[in-house]
Amino acid sequence: MKRKFKVIKGGGNKKFIPNYKFIKAEATNTRLMGVIALRIYWETELGEKFVQFFHLDCEEYGIDGYESLLNASAEDVEIITVKMMGGLGGKLVEINEKEAIYLIKSIYEINLKNNEMLPGNTVEYEHLLNCDIKLDKEEEENLWNKICEKIKDEVQLVNYYIMRCMGTDIPAQKFLSMDFDFEKFQPTTRPSTLIKNVVDFSHEEDGIKFYIAESVIDMAKGYQLIISEIGIVKTEKGLKVAFAQVRNRMRISPVEAAFKLRKPEYILIYSLKNFIDIIEIFDKDKRGAMQNIYEAGFLYTEFNPHNEHVKDSVYYLNGDIFAVYFVTTGNQLAVGTFVKENVSKIKRYFKSKKFSDLLEFEVEFKLDSPLLYEFVHSGLNNFFEFINRK
Repeated sequence: MKRKFKVIKGGGNKKFIPNYKFIKAEATNTRLMGVIALRIYWETELGEKFVQFFHLDCEEYGIDGYESLLNASAEDVEIITVKMMGGLGGKLVEINEKEAIYLIKSIYEINLKNNEMLPGNTVEYEHLLNCDIKLDKEEEENLWNKICEKIKDEVQLVNYYIMRCMGTDIPAQKFLSMDFDFEKFQPTTRPSTLIKNVVDFSHEEDGIKFYIAESVIDMAKGYQLIISEIGIVKTEKGLKVAFAQVRNRMRISPVEAAFKLRKPEYILIYSLKNFIDIIEIFDKDKRGAMQNIYEAGFLYTEFNPHNEHVKDSVYYLNGDIFAVYFVTTGNQLAVGTFVKENVSKIKRYFKSKKFSDLLEFEVEFKLDSPLLYEFVHSGLNNFFEFINRK
């Protein structure tokens, strides 16, 4: 498919400011996951439809993805949208022009702070970065309520709060908190990844519900286990964090971290007539999946269309994954999922007519701990050979 990208040429040192008419803007309500996808529709001076797509990382990289389309079909717009937000697990919500530009500008501050390069053809959107746009307190709160998933229970709030703390995401911490000195609760000094969080109710005191959280953190240079106490209170604006304190922390080895991350994995093995045929179908059916190329094949990671895993008392970073599909050069397909209920859905998908002459089911495994990614990185293109070598 040929995509049309707009290139706007400037003149000398004079900055080009397009006279575009705003049509609408939509953002994913995934701010509490630390990432937002944004698309803005404009009408150019020539009456053309111009759509901009932004991928915004709210922790470390700022504006880290950009694409645009000129006079594109609805299908082309959807392709880029799925590519940008396929793994975010949220839904698109409409925001106004002022909110959209403010969102871009506020995230751009992260690029400046961390010296991160801007993506794509910056000429197309640099005028937005230079706009003098500010929101008052009420407007900013309204925007946050749009781009954040609604907090429905205490466990969900604890998971989101600790996730944002580990990402050193002060604005999100502020949104989720009451007016207390929350900045003292900084378990890390630079963005780190929450890979597992176990939340248990402790007690209730003076209207505050206290929870103990056991968090496994990937600190880039090693792993830590952090024990926190989080207090939750119900307010007119919903559930908020009223107390947060680190009770204990300790370094743990990669082996200890792997042990804590153990959980069942279900693996299905199919034999293929031609792996290229499967890849062509996946490229069409699984546009929202993350794709990676390895020595022995092609990996597709398909995400859930929601972030319900954040409500679990035992939260895993990879809990948003529906399934992973590894199509090998050895004409084999290995499919892995962490949820038993997903197995029947995966089997039904591969029983559809489009696959009738392309693959054959071989065997199903239930493992005590994840193994598929180890196979992917092994360099082998046959799962049975991989198992025999272990």
